Amino acid sequence: MTSDRAAASAPPAGPTEFARWLHRLRNEVNTVTMASAAAHRLIEAGAGDDPAVRDNLRRVRDACQRCSALLAEPPAEA
Repeated sequence: MTSDRAAASAPPAGPTEFARWLHRLRNEVNTVTMASAAAHRLIEAGAGDDPAVRDNLRRVRDACQRCSALLAEPPAEA
């Protein structure tokens, strides 16, 4: 319950804080989309052994971890 009281007493996030958070989240989702598409194209072209496939899959993994971290601590609603 302490966390509920703390959340209730915390000042609401300003539009700038929420907009910044949303922008960061959208950037990470865009990274997931672009890197997974690039890896898919390489695999479909028969270049599954290309190091770029692993690089793009690493980008997907890292961006998903950052999305998870952002979603775990969203700003308070304005």
